[in-house]
Amino acid sequence: MRGQPNGARYGPDHDEYNGAYANTDMATAGSASTKKIYRKTTMIRYLLLGTVLLVPHAFADTTLVFEDQRPDAAPTTTKLLIKDNLIGISEQADTERLVAVFNRSDSSFTFINHQHRQYTVMSEAWMADATQRTKAAMKRMEGQAQKQMENIPPQYRGMVQQGRMMMPMMAPMMSGASTPMPAKTYMPYGMENIGGFSCRRIDVMEGGKKVQQLCVTDAAGLKIPSSDYATFQAMLGVTERLANQGLFSFGFKTPTVTQSGGNTQGIPVIIKELKTRSTITLQETSFDTVDADTLQPPKDYLEAKIPLPVM
Repeated sequence: MRGQPNGARYGPDHDEYNGAYANTDMATAGSASTKKIYRKTTMIRYLLLGTVLLVPHAFADTTLVFEDQRPDAAPTTTKLLIKDNLIGISEQADTERLVAVFNRSDSSFTFINHQHRQYTVMSEAWMADATQRTKAAMKRMEGQAQKQMENIPPQYRGMVQQGRMMMPMMAPMMSGASTPMPAKTYMPYGMENIGGFSCRRIDVMEGGKKVQQLCVTDAAGLKIPSSDYATFQAMLGVTERLANQGLFSFGFKTPTVTQSGGNTQGIPVIIKELKTRSTITLQETSFDTVDADTLQPPKDYLEAKIPLPVM
């Protein structure tokens, strides 16, 4: 029998996975083809293991914890739990209970009201339907008002006409639509290291005035899975579009880190809001497995749907 070598051998004869030496003369006794199959299988195993080791947290979920500090209030905490196409969002002191869930699959937010044990789903598709239905309802009301004008005494026509002038102003309120958010310009200007993260510095301009200072990093900078990074980026885009369609008119709010992230193509390490003098910083990243069932409203909560105008 061949003696065991003195040094470690990193080749088909050395099993790196369990750290044990494999004597191929004994393990593959038989035909040459059997030995070839064994060696190929072992090499494939090495390649797969190397892929996992070289890609940090390749199959992990991601948790990001942000802290929002303001000069006139106590600091608040926002925790984002990212798993596949879902992001569970919890805020402030009650970081164990979700306040919203983003779903990348249908570009929606589910807002959870623990006080009333209810939840409401708001999606881009729903907002588009709401806008279309409201326009149709307003057009129908306009036609009815025109017919009524013919039978109204002259002294009251002024009041009715004034009401008709108010209808275009009421339409955005009824549909949730609002004035689009001011256009922002993002001006990158170099790199910085904050909290151990290498990030791109960006000035955010609005109407020619600087309103934010950001420093953002990417999946490699945070060592998070690229799929989790893509889900976070999708959430930023959907938030911006829903805000322009009137999401906030319904009273729903997304986390400040989501509202302020903007179209930066990155995950914020720090956000400085110059208007409110608040500073949001990334405090912690972790890669524990997130249970998918925890990224849903409690099962005994009822869905509260917002009524839409009849077409």
